[in-house]
Amino acid sequence: MFRKKDREFVLALGGGGARGLAHIGVLKVLQREGIKVKALAGTSMGAVVGAMFAYYDDAIQVEELFRKFLSSKFHETFGRTFFLLSENPDTFMEPNKTIRRLGRGYVYLKAASSSAVFSREILSDTLHCLLPDLHFSDLRLPFICVATDLVTGKEVVLRRGKVIPALVASSCIPGIVEPVKIGSSLLVDGSTTSTVPVTAARAAFEGKLIAVDVTMELKRDNEPESAFEVAMRAGEITNFHHTQVLLSQADFRIRPAVGRTNWANFDRLDEMIRAGELAAKKSILRLID
Repeated sequence: MFRKKDREFVLALGGGGARGLAHIGVLKVLQREGIKVKALAGTSMGAVVGAMFAYYDDAIQVEELFRKFLSSKFHETFGRTFFLLSENPDTFMEPNKTIRRLGRGYVYLKAASSSAVFSREILSDTLHCLLPDLHFSDLRLPFICVATDLVTGKEVVLRRGKVIPALVASSCIPGIVEPVKIGSSLLVDGSTTSTVPVTAARAAFEGKLIAVDVTMELKRDNEPESAFEVAMRAGEITNFHHTQVLLSQADFRIRPAVGRTNWANFDRLDEMIRAGELAAKKSILRLID
């Protein structure tokens, strides 16, 4: 028989936009198998799913709320436009597609005259569809999320105050959603410093740590032709190797087969959740061994 404490884990949920929906599948399997989540740390979409689970303590409810939001009028009329541009970094790999949808003049003018194309209120309104207005102290499970300070270049761990502003800060894609000003810090997406918040989770919580990685797979690619493609490919390689260093600090890794699913492809909700479930099922024996 396994002792109860042997089935308790801290989770570090990584960023990845729509690929982060796989976290829901991982959480569903852990709950189904009686494996307790004692605390969570999240980056970007991992922070959103993590905060929802920390509040509802029910992966099925998290899934249902996402389904409801993705079929809502708000998402149809506003969310889709936001997500089409926010394909970090895929939007910029296919600029013609984005420009056709939103208009070259608007995007260029907005980007040149302000710190981002979209205001952070758009992201805040979206999150209010998934969570009530609450504080960290209202959560049922301990939870932190990470953001990046553009001024100091350091990772910032958010754990106090209101939850939704913290999630906005953790999810503000640089150049797409305007940064969040908190005190002297100017905060953007936590994936800039930690695609998977393993270091922050280690520092904040005791216990065995599971890192869930939903970053895009690094595959052999065609030889880049333009300077832009060279820079983007180099950035992709850097991000991959940095993530591997972070993952090496975890006790266990779960890697859902998300492939190269686009950041903005939220229509693949079922596929991403299934990928999370399959990956978690394969890891169960290692977790309780």
